[in-house]
Amino acid sequence: MRILPLVAFAVAAAQLPAQWALMAPASSPSARRAGAAAFDAAGNRLLFVGGIQPSPSTILGQTWSWNGTVWTQLSPAGGTIPRWGHGLVRNTQNNRLITFGGRSPTLSAYASDTQEWTGSAWQTIVTANAPSARHLYGFAYDSARNRAVLFGGRTSTQTLADTWEYDGVNWTQRTTFDTPPARQEMSMVYDASLRRVVLFGGQDQSTSTIYNDTWFYDGANWQPVAPASSPTPRYRMASAYDSVRQRTVLYGGFDGANVLTDTYEFNGSNWATVTTGNPLPGASTETLHGYDPVRRKFVVFGGFGTTFSSQTWEYTGANSGYFGTFGAGCPTALGEPTLSSNTPRINSTWTITISNLPVDCEFVLIPYGLSNTNSTLGPLPVDLAAIGLSGCSLNVANDFVAAQLTSNGTATSSLVIPNTTALVNTFLYAQAVLLDIVPGVGTALTAVSPGGRALLGQQ
Repeated sequence: MRILPLVAFAVAAAQLPAQWALMAPASSPSARRAGAAAFDAAGNRLLFVGGIQPSPSTILGQTWSWNGTVWTQLSPAGGTIPRWGHGLVRNTQNNRLITFGGRSPTLSAYASDTQEWTGSAWQTIVTANAPSARHLYGFAYDSARNRAVLFGGRTSTQTLADTWEYDGVNWTQRTTFDTPPARQEMSMVYDASLRRVVLFGGQDQSTSTIYNDTWFYDGANWQPVAPASSPTPRYRMASAYDSVRQRTVLYGGFDGANVLTDTYEFNGSNWATVTTGNPLPGASTETLHGYDPVRRKFVVFGGFGTTFSSQTWEYTGANSGYFGTFGAGCPTALGEPTLSSNTPRINSTWTITISNLPVDCEFVLIPYGLSNTNSTLGPLPVDLAAIGLSGCSLNVANDFVAAQLTSNGTATSSLVIPNTTALVNTFLYAQAVLLDIVPGVGTALTAVSPGGRALLGQQ
């Protein structure tokens, strides 16, 4: 057993459970649904924009902020154009918030305008091209490519399946080889750790289809994902990317018959149900929601359950570790070698198991790394054709390489993880490279596994 060199200060930390908490501000915005929210880093606050309030149904032209304690209605110069059914994302390069279209400026009208929050006012951005007028679309900001990504949504007559990107100047429609089926009211976030937009669920009103599929978008193509487990089919749910714990959080939604009140997290490979106990937000459809990375809270306001809500809820997730695979392996006659793992956490031994190995495979090399983007061999993935593995790729950095003997088609490799709280919510990567001993020739590389991705949790 070898210890991967990881340097940080060592202090023990206890694992706290995930929980929802009902907040009690002195005053709140009126009850509403179908608005949008995003984090404003310059103001260190979440901004909540628009929506519909009941009795009588009224479209709202309001901008509110929530700092974790106090709600404040803002008075931007020029006001806030009323809208609902829109998305709101933050450009992480200039901290401008971006929204598009929705139902605006009246309750039943459709818009195709682009608006940006400057920090004190909403500014109309005139673009040469733009998506068609629509609402209930998916919206996420790809911080690696500096693009706001829009997918689908609903016009007055049809549900859409087109992909658009906004670069701060203009909109460009993207044509991809694969694409999710047409839908609206889906979950769509950008997972910075995967460098992928993650889309889940939604519905196609035209065909009365409700989805529970998961898709990735990397800027070039949409890719269907096959998690071992998924939430049940739903739409109108709340979701956000938890950038501190590096996973997507999803809450509630509607399955066509029932208002749902369950919590899920997606770690890049699988969806897992989160047990949070009670109480839970009862208004779990069409909420205004966003993630505050400074306070590390997923915030849900308003929405609809049996009635419209004006409650503020905050979700605190647990710092649990997880392991998943990514990328493609290179198969043997038995298929791809597989990776599995115990739960990676500090102050413990992290063990990965390599399985589905041919009986004549004597050794396995395991590159361990702190990155899945760059290695000493260059940007990842690295084509291994030069060393005899045509069509195979190294998916992880080779900061440290272990060698393990195989037995009965499996091999295991372990690392001792220090009791260092600074390592919580950091990634380690691993991959298996298979070796055979060929008489008279020496060793030969024969196959590789997919990459393995471990997020370190608290002990």
